[in-house]
Amino acid sequence: MGEYKIKNQEKTAEMVRKAYQKVEDAVVGTYQKIENGVVDAYQRVEDTAVGGYKKIEQKFVDTFLEEVEDGNILQQSVDADTQKRMDSK
Repeated sequence: MGEYKIKNQEKTAEMVRKAYQKVEDAVVGTYQKIENGVVDAYQRVEDTAVGGYKKIEQKFVDTFLEEVEDGNILQQSVDADTQKRMDSK
């Protein structure tokens, strides 16, 4: 068997490069679709969790806190026995 060489090497190299580019573009495009799907799914989960937390937080605030108009810190009432124990320390 004799020696061989590729006919028109530049044209063949260009065809191989274009074929590789098509495969690469397809793989990258598929990866981007998967990545976008995962990011979107994570964002929906995060939005749901944050929304749930905000509802709980707002319910807590509505139930246990009241707004102070003059900007002073809300003071908690302390019964006499508790006050005595605090004073003795």
